[in-house]
Amino acid sequence: MKQRYQIDYLEFPSSSTLQSHRFFADAFGWSFTGYGPSYEAINDAGIDAGIDSGEGRTEKPLAVIRTEDLELAEREVLAAGGVITKPAFDFPGGRRFHFREPGGNELAVWIEKA
Repeated sequence: MKQRYQIDYLEFPSSSTLQSHRFFADAFGWSFTGYGPSYEAINDAGIDAGIDSGEGRTEKPLAVIRTEDLELAEREVLAAGGVITKPAFDFPGGRRFHFREPGGNELAVWIEKA
């Protein structure tokens, strides 16, 4: 039986975290939690989300899929024809990898740190 996969995070790339922060706050009233100069989590958006202005950020919004077994998820992505674009790496709160599916969309799969 396949493990359960659920999109639970959306990451917006930005050339300026500050400008995106101001826009989303003014337009939608969202609040934020800072994680350094190039990353902020978005609160109150209806889905967990963030703004990423760091080097190596994606060019388009990134859907992030939650899993219980990151290594199994990577094997299943590869077996289905996906291509790893960023090998697994640690970040505050978890570990994730990025991949491109055959239609060209880049996504990520993550697991929460225990």
